[in-house]
Amino acid sequence: MNVRFLSWLAFGVLLGALLGIAFGKGDPRAPLLLGALGGLLGLVGFAAVSAVHRTWKVDASTTNYLAILGALLGAIGGGVIGALSGFGGLMISIFNQDLPERDFGALFGATGGIVLGALSGACLVSAIAPLFRRRTARHRETPGDDQVERNTT
Repeated sequence: MNVRFLSWLAFGVLLGALLGIAFGKGDPRAPLLLGALGGLLGLVGFAAVSAVHRTWKVDASTTNYLAILGALLGAIGGGVIGALSGFGGLMISIFNQDLPERDFGALFGATGGIVLGALSGACLVSAIAPLFRRRTARHRETPGDDQVERNTT
């Protein structure tokens, strides 16, 4: 069995089951149903990603893992900063002025901070990473090296 297929399937089932536990209100069928739905969506996601990779000839070894790490760190930092600062009031004033800032300010601030932090973190880390890479010295072959080996006999 393909490891990527198994990871998509397991993640879908696990996430669906956890959502079923959280929102099922004690119903024992909720984790089973949402776990099955999550597994089905995991299969669909795996098929879609595999088809896109084959169609566009995406090489998984060229994935920019530093950008993914930067997005995760930016999302965490942006969510914390957005929730604790007054960014929620700005988000509410932009998207829905009828909501009270007192009740929804932290939620909107964290959500906006996660989105902006993930975007800026991915861009920043992937742009800065080449500056810290070591440059390898190129070895030149001289035309005389090949002749020295032949004349030794």
